[in-house]
Amino acid sequence: MLLVEALDRTVLAHVRDGVAYLAAAVLSVFRGDVRAVDQRVFVGSSAVEIVNGCTGLDVGIFLASAILVFPAPWRARLRGAALAFAVAFGVNFLRVLTLCVLNEGSSGAFEIVHVYVWPAFISVACLATLLIWIRMTQPENV
Repeated sequence: MLLVEALDRTVLAHVRDGVAYLAAAVLSVFRGDVRAVDQRVFVGSSAVEIVNGCTGLDVGIFLASAILVFPAPWRARLRGAALAFAVAFGVNFLRVLTLCVLNEGSSGAFEIVHVYVWPAFISVACLATLLIWIRMTQPENV
C-alpha cells in the first residue's frame, strides 16, 4: 500500500495536474473564465476534478498490453505501444475538454456523457486502434 500511495503522490499527481493545466490552457483560448487549480479545472463557477481514472493512463496501459502480447516483431510492438498511449491520451484529453464545458452548462448532459457516451467511445477508439495496428503489422501475403 505504501508503494501505491508513493506512486500516486509522486507520479500520478503530476499527471493529473498536467491534464488539468493543459485542459485549462486549451479552454482559455475560447473562454476567459477558465483556470486550473491543482487537479481541478474551473469553467465559470463549476469545476471538474481530474482523478486517476481521468488521465487516460489506465486505458493506455490496457491497449499497450494488448499490443505487446500480440505475436509481431518487437519493433512493431514498441511502436504500437507508443501509438496506444498517444491515442489513449488524445481521446481522453478530448473527453476532459468536453466534460469541462458540459459541466458548466448542463449537469444532466454531463452525467450522461461522462457515464455512458465517453466510456463507449473510448472503448471503440481503442478497439479500432488495436485492429488497425494488427492489420498494419501483418505481412502483405498473409
